[in-house]
Amino acid sequence: MKKKVLSVLLTAAMVASVLAGCGSSSGTSDTQTTNSSESTDSADSSESTGEKTKLKALFIAHPLTADVETFQWLQEMEDAAGVEIEWEVIRADWDQVKATRFASGDIPDILFNATIDSDYTTYNGLFLNLNDYITEENTPNICAMFEEEPDTKVLAQTMEGNIYGLPKFQGKWPGTNTVMFINQVWLDNLGLEAPTTFSELKDVLMAFKEQDANGNGDATDEIPLDYNGDYNGAYSLFNLIGGLGIQLTNWGTDMYFVEDSQVKCYATDERYKLFMKYINDLYSNGLINPDALTNDYSTFQSLSRGNEAGDATVGVVFGWEETDKFGNDLADQYVALPALDYDIDCAAGTYDTRWRDDYSGLNMSSNRVCINANCSDPEAAMRFLDQFYDSENSVEVLFGGISDGNVSVTGDNAYKVEDPQDPSVDAGTWKWTYAFADNGPMYIRRDTEIDMAPDMDNALSERTVYEDTLAKASETDSYPQMFMKYSEEDTNTLALNQANITTIINNQWALWMTGEQDIDSTWDAYVESVNAAGLQQNLEIRQAAFDAYLAN
Repeated sequence: MKKKVLSVLLTAAMVASVLAGCGSSSGTSDTQTTNSSESTDSADSSESTGEKTKLKALFIAHPLTADVETFQWLQEMEDAAGVEIEWEVIRADWDQVKATRFASGDIPDILFNATIDSDYTTYNGLFLNLNDYITEENTPNICAMFEEEPDTKVLAQTMEGNIYGLPKFQGKWPGTNTVMFINQVWLDNLGLEAPTTFSELKDVLMAFKEQDANGNGDATDEIPLDYNGDYNGAYSLFNLIGGLGIQLTNWGTDMYFVEDSQVKCYATDERYKLFMKYINDLYSNGLINPDALTNDYSTFQSLSRGNEAGDATVGVVFGWEETDKFGNDLADQYVALPALDYDIDCAAGTYDTRWRDDYSGLNMSSNRVCINANCSDPEAAMRFLDQFYDSENSVEVLFGGISDGNVSVTGDNAYKVEDPQDPSVDAGTWKWTYAFADNGPMYIRRDTEIDMAPDMDNALSERTVYEDTLAKASETDSYPQMFMKYSEEDTNTLALNQANITTIINNQWALWMTGEQDIDSTWDAYVESVNAAGLQQNLEIRQAAFDAYLAN
């Protein structure tokens, strides 16, 4: 459904690198052969004697997660690897105790969902470098992931090429996190067509505001356009900026983007000035919910569920999926709106319209699991971890066990996620209770067929309107923040500068939107202040990291 993040050329180069790292003919073949031999002997020994290698593991779990020792699927993975795991599960406040435990070295053999990249430098020597333990013999599933999805290896590696934490890949999530929904019933009530441009959107929103679009006799209870969050938010107004040819990639990238292989900040781009003028125009005409600036996410969701009488009150809004956003009663009223072309004071199509590409962020995460440098048996630990990346096991890691009745096998590499065994519990809650879910290591292949819950089917089908737009993204105009590597010094510099930059940008866009400050008269001073806060230094650091990423 979604093309790979890297081009064919880059993929081929990465595959060659991965094959060298996983094959027995690499430069570390003697070590790998020894490790593989020991691993095989250990596995054979456990099978013949019935004794298992005993290891300790820590899992930083979701608050809903049940007792993991009751998970049959997890016990089956331990049995297959010839290990016996003593589990410690922490469901809250890990950030408050992590530093103390890491500083004292008080950690078990294996740690799931417990680390971030900076931990490997802050606590140097505490975690095992996995490079020599990732072999075709002992970890065939991990090697398959690195070979077939090269971005996962880029994600896992440090700037020096070491691997301390293993990532996950769950290749069934859509290409974008965000859908722009519009109420089709309102359009029909008013005899309107769905907008395709910025100016058409304004016209539709004006009609929603003035013509009692929901037909309940009250022409004042409609919210034409609602949103949530600032410029980093998944459901913010800034998703529209792709109409001016700015390719957003994932969320939370601090307004950085790439154009023709150059890292830029769209908050100081002249197109941002045009965009903010448009947003100010909508706001000044009463077309944007004025309370959205302060509403929290729960209020944002509640407004989209309609009023007490069951009438829809929001015309256009950003969200994840129709039933999640509007509830079962109103979901059928809304449809996905394709990316809009910018046409204010220019012809539609002047800019190469884009939509935010979130495929990497939705389908990959780093540091799902790592190993203590003093692990009593690292080969056995890696053999166990490789079980998580098995094709069938990965489905169980995410959705729950086959033996537990949470997933059924429907064919060769085909599965069905069953309804919750307790009908009073929704599918998402059930998953987080009886699986590692998104917190676990896994490799769900692109060709694995999964009949998922209706909400996920909706999420995938709704996003078909963005497929052609998303297909425009390439490695030379997508900002791969999650794959880029920085030195400790550069990381600190970026963080210090960004704190000041973010404060300025965050304060200013709201002033411009609400009309408290004039955009034209304050633009130059604003750009100067952002640059003075360290933007140019950050751009230089990010450009170097991006160039290194492309050259990998």
